[in-house]
Amino acid sequence: MDQKSIEQRALVVGIVVNIITMVGGFVVFFITGLKAMFLDAAFTAIAVASGGVAAILSKTTARTTQRYPNGKFALEPMYAIGKSIFTISLLAFSFIEVLREAIDYFFLGVRHKLEFGPVVIYQIAAVALCLWLVWYYRHENKRIGNVSTMLKAEANGTWVDGIISMGIGIVAVIVFLIPEHSPLDFLHYTGDFFITTAIVILTTKEPWSVLREAFVELVGGVHENDDLMEYVEDRIARLVPADLKLDRVQLFKTGMNFDVQVFLHGTGQSIDVDELVGARQRMEGALQEKLHLVNVDFVFE
Repeated sequence: MDQKSIEQRALVVGIVVNIITMVGGFVVFFITGLKAMFLDAAFTAIAVASGGVAAILSKTTARTTQRYPNGKFALEPMYAIGKSIFTISLLAFSFIEVLREAIDYFFLGVRHKLEFGPVVIYQIAAVALCLWLVWYYRHENKRIGNVSTMLKAEANGTWVDGIISMGIGIVAVIVFLIPEHSPLDFLHYTGDFFITTAIVILTTKEPWSVLREAFVELVGGVHENDDLMEYVEDRIARLVPADLKLDRVQLFKTGMNFDVQVFLHGTGQSIDVDELVGARQRMEGALQEKLHLVNVDFVFE
């Protein structure tokens, strides 16, 4: 099974799992009215929608046409950027909503007691599904050398969703155990604010990390992965023709496609073009063991 097939299968599995979790999340939200539950269910809805988009992109980015002879791999980091921005926006919107409710309670005296209902039961199941799905995404990505930008984005998004579910479940239990008219009674009315704020603080880093890496890919930045770079340099150095000297290697990644620039300079009076063509083919063949979709280009200085 090639890289794209593994990626596509993982995305489909993720869509099915997230649909189940999303339906349960919105049912609990309508029962309880908790904003934190809305945030949880909305995150899962994003995962369902983005998973569908990712599955479609996975089938199309590697296809080459006369107009796109190198495929459409730039769509993959564009997808990751879009999902990250949407996730960050949702976190900001949810925080503003619960902040407004906290201001109503502390400064205006408006009180709405929280109802947790079946939250704990749902969150136990949701956390278990999220943790399994994160493991599954990362396991399948590892099988293909961790080169899938979309699987990484989905794994990070699912991890955020799992943290949200875990936080809501833990706080729901704590608030339920707090007796009324105790010093902590205010949590019966403002617990939603504290849950959501903690979730926003703990999970904001993940989408920003994906956003940064996807942006680097999209604008053509050098890929920064020490282990992968060591692997590429080792394979390239072994196959450089005898009459050429290797200066340096640069690695660029766009989605699941890799471009390797090999900087060379000659040591003799002439360079055999046929030998260069053969060396390039051998380098691509050696790198395809791990990178699969790779192009090698020679740069002479």
